[in-house]
Amino acid sequence: MEPGQAGGGAPWWRCTSKEAYASGIADLVAGLHNWSNAKAGRRKGSRVGFPRFKARHRDRGRVRFATGAMRLEPDRRHITVPVIGKLRSKENTRRLERLVAKGQARILSITLSQRGGRLVAAVQAIIVQQPRRPTEPDARCGIDLGIGPEWVVIAHDDDTIERLAHPAPWKEVRHQQRRLARQVSRRTVGSQAHRHARTKRAALDRRAANLRRQAIHALTTRLARRYGTVVVEDLDVAAMGRGMGRRAFRRTVYQAGIGSVRPTLAYKCQAVGGGLVIADRWLGSSKTHHGCGGYRADLRLGDRLWRCPRCGGLVDRNANAALNLRDWTGVVDLGKAEVDGDVQLGGVAAQVPYVTALAGDHGGQACAQAWACEVLEDHREVAGANDTRTEPHPGERNPEQGYQSASAHKHSRIW
Repeated sequence: MEPGQAGGGAPWWRCTSKEAYASGIADLVAGLHNWSNAKAGRRKGSRVGFPRFKARHRDRGRVRFATGAMRLEPDRRHITVPVIGKLRSKENTRRLERLVAKGQARILSITLSQRGGRLVAAVQAIIVQQPRRPTEPDARCGIDLGIGPEWVVIAHDDDTIERLAHPAPWKEVRHQQRRLARQVSRRTVGSQAHRHARTKRAALDRRAANLRRQAIHALTTRLARRYGTVVVEDLDVAAMGRGMGRRAFRRTVYQAGIGSVRPTLAYKCQAVGGGLVIADRWLGSSKTHHGCGGYRADLRLGDRLWRCPRCGGLVDRNANAALNLRDWTGVVDLGKAEVDGDVQLGGVAAQVPYVTALAGDHGGQACAQAWACEVLEDHREVAGANDTRTEPHPGERNPEQGYQSASAHKHSRIW
């Protein structure tokens, strides 16, 4: 007897979607494929282990719908997914629905997952866009990221220095998190008070993550739309966290979100027609004086101001690092660029190729994008902010590139 028929072995079969099983099997196949390639030496990068089972209480639930009724309703307030039906959206979906209605976008999949105590619907689509250019295509800037009071220091093309502090007060947030954690520990597990305390703690964590995400998107969008070339440093955030002795320092590294700036700039620079340059990880941007080239090898992490051993001038650590990054065009490791695959090292990323696969504007560019929306489980509502994703295409690299001094930067605009 077929599953789902009256008296069959699985009467609940018609109440669920086949994608609930197909998405899990697809992820398992991808994990086994990566493990097999890593074991045989066919996969570059860090070694991948055998897929491990994740318990329900340790892994957030998620399901990806790739077939069936997936659409954005014309009222721009509802998202339809298979089996579940309509989910109301707090945020207006006109940005994507307008493109779908004009034939300039096609929905590829919709993923439902749990984040911060809420359901999130992520819509992945392929979109046709017109070629765009930054407002200053021949200019470049350097970004120095930190975990202290100065979260970001930007060296603009006109030699001005911009300093940004992180908008989220991490000390106050951490103090509130500790207070709510004590409340949760004092409640009886399974009681209503325990559920309320956990909800309050999840709301605080969600607010901190939203503030961090908003700050990263505001920064990266502004720089990608203005400059043709943005230079950032290649940071090993995991190693930075492990290298911190105190637990509070390790927590500061992860909470600052400096590891999310680079991948966000990777797809935004390409979407607007610019490029992203990743400086060498071992570049002494903080130890090398931008003015005269003097080098101080014994520079410590707490030295915010240091004296140049060559010219004797007083050097601002963060501003000096941002200026060195802006003028850096050094030789890169081509093998590492192939391993990363998500950014362009030592050169400007290539433009997205033209396509004619979609109906509508055939003279545009196609890039994959995604919208993430939060779904309230109790009321089946959707809310949240848009999030775009573009997979860049690696371009050609110039192995003859090298560091350009400040004097050469002022008299030359050819990079």
